[in-house]
Amino acid sequence: MRRGVIALDRTVGIAVALLLIAAGGLALAWWYGVLPGAPDAVEITGPADPTGASWWPWATGAAGIVLVLLGLWWLLRHLPRRVNGRFELPGPSQDGRLHADAHAAVAAAARDLTRLPGIRDGSGRIVADRGQLVADLQCTLEPSADLEAVHQAVTRTAADLHAVLGLPHLRHRIRLRVARSDKTAAPPRVV
Repeated sequence: MRRGVIALDRTVGIAVALLLIAAGGLALAWWYGVLPGAPDAVEITGPADPTGASWWPWATGAAGIVLVLLGLWWLLRHLPRRVNGRFELPGPSQDGRLHADAHAAVAAAARDLTRLPGIRDGSGRIVADRGQLVADLQCTLEPSADLEAVHQAVTRTAADLHAVLGLPHLRHRIRLRVARSDKTAAPPRVV
């Protein structure tokens, strides 16, 4: 998500919350007769039946289309987006520019994690999530995996990834899923 979408979400959320709190407070005050000069009953006058008007189907159709498009836009803005994995490396280079492929580094880090006996498979990518650059690694663990060894390997891999890429604003997210069945080789029964 981008910062503008986050700000819009929070602003609309606060405005709706304040509006609902104010309406609830006014309704309670009116119910208990705290508001001076408030009538005992409220009559609302307006068009008798707008659904019978010739413009009503067109208006509701247009409002529905606008709401669907607004909802799709809102959902798409909340998806993490994949970014270009090429970053320019700092350093003196007279011949040209030095580039690093962050996608390859993240994928290699995920493959490196799979060398641990308790990790079945892994994958990784670079995404932009909530305005931050995130190295997203996903690994599947065997049910019999040693969690302390997995934790140490994941911590070491994250530190190595940050050292290799050298991007100070890079964040990391490592998701570990446990497989339903264990595919590690069973120890032989007869030696």
